[in-house]
Amino acid sequence: MKSNILMLCLRDETDLEDQLRKTQNEFLDIYSLYLKTGLLWIKEELLEKAYQLHTLDPSFTFRV
Repeated sequence: MKSNILMLCLRDETDLEDQLRKTQNEFLDIYSLYLKTGLLWIKEELLEKAYQLHTLDPSFTFRV
């Protein structure tokens, strides 16, 4: 069963920047895959990653 709980432990600003960059790269990879395939389960992963990005950077928004 997949959990919808996101927990991040960031110690300082560098940790936040590293996590943000990592999450952005993952988001772009998933987005590229979604554009190529259009599969529903990839779209769900994309939206989850977008939510994670928004929690790290509240100014981030995304619409499919």
